[in-house]
Amino acid sequence: MRKTVLVPVLKTLCDAHIARDGSEQEATDTLALGARTWDLCTEHAATFGRYLVDTLGVPEDASAEPAPVAHEPEPVAVVEPVPVAEPSPVAESPRDVADVSEEAAEPEPMPSVMLAGEVPGYDWESARDAVRNAGYAVVGRADESTVLLILGEGGERNGHKLRDARERGLPVMDVREPGRFKSAVLSGEFVGGDPLPEPAKADRSGMSDRERNRVIRAWARENGWPNLPVQGRVPMNVRHAYELAQRDATEGKAAAA
Repeated sequence: MRKTVLVPVLKTLCDAHIARDGSEQEATDTLALGARTWDLCTEHAATFGRYLVDTLGVPEDASAEPAPVAHEPEPVAVVEPVPVAEPSPVAESPRDVADVSEEAAEPEPMPSVMLAGEVPGYDWESARDAVRNAGYAVVGRADESTVLLILGEGGERNGHKLRDARERGLPVMDVREPGRFKSAVLSGEFVGGDPLPEPAKADRSGMSDRERNRVIRAWARENGWPNLPVQGRVPMNVRHAYELAQRDATEGKAAAA
């Protein structure tokens, strides 16, 4: 008779991962400054180590090898061995062996999501990093691995992704409501079920995206945004204000006529 004794395994999690996006990564090092201590993974321990060296310089005794940090061994389950009769050998055919090796050589594809628009409270890279940390790849166009469309502010302007989602019947997660994306990150689960909007009408001005951004920046500096950067993404609120101004101007001309 086999007897299994289960012993709880305690894990220390990286404080930096939890603070950044709520993900759980096992800590391997501890950073102590005065009365405060932080548990860090190998990646963040190296990052904060570089910060301290850049700020404070290399200590005089840096050449000395650091004392090894003692880590308590994690308790493991103890299983008492029980003698078992050896099964009779069974000859495997070459075909069976080949089939097993072929299945093992094909890894499971990683599920992917499309992200259309801007997520409130996140910049372009941090939103994608949060999705990747949850176990998804981020793709620009849907394929066989795509399981979800995450819709942010201005996502209805991305007609290609909306059409891909409609053609493939992908579920939609609308994260334009502040806090919804962060809640999904903390729970580690992105779930669809929201309606898919119709693509916004294409701009008939004939301008390219670069030319349009240049026009919006020039308008913004004269209408309440004097410190708008000359490069980078134009903020969504500035785009909306410009479009409303152009629409009001068009309606005014039509009324005057």
